[in-house]
Amino acid sequence: MRITKHPEERKQEILETALGLFEEKGIQKTSMNDIAETMGVAKGLIYYYFRSKEELVEAVVESFSEGVEKEIKMLLSTEGLSFHRRLGQVVKVFFLSIQEHPALMSITPKNPGLFELVKTSLSELALRHAKVLLQKGVEEGYLNLQYPEYMLKILIHGIADLYVEGVVDPKVHCTLIEEALGLSTGTLLKEF
Repeated sequence: MRITKHPEERKQEILETALGLFEEKGIQKTSMNDIAETMGVAKGLIYYYFRSKEELVEAVVESFSEGVEKEIKMLLSTEGLSFHRRLGQVVKVFFLSIQEHPALMSITPKNPGLFELVKTSLSELALRHAKVLLQKGVEEGYLNLQYPEYMLKILIHGIADLYVEGVVDPKVHCTLIEEALGLSTGTLLKEF
């Protein structure tokens, strides 16, 4: 008997399987056929939802970003967290998400655009949510920034560039964020 799944459920299953295989084999070495075989379905089903591997990779990145955003929104809406704790937790979510999915952060000569896609997606996400958090920090007197939005852009893009250069230690990034925002040393690292 043939099992029919709801289209959104099937699409999510494809995305999760693809991400798992990307992590296991690498994006370049994972084919649409590998995904279909792992799921036990015909390759045509994968192509029904995604016209190409590139489209599937973009959807995996989008799904990844949506998951990170969901965690960030939950943190930002949690009652009772201090400004410093909330900021530290947000930074932690970004770093753990990146560390847990190294295949999405890999740069390969055949596909340098993948890293740029992930970097842009996460940077936009960080700008959107951290902007609100920094503005609140200024309003509540935790931060003394004349231009919080510009400082945020410098921090996010600078951290992303450092990551590309191989600086992946969260301690370094947390220290730089603390120094740039005028926070006490170790404020953000408490969350790691």
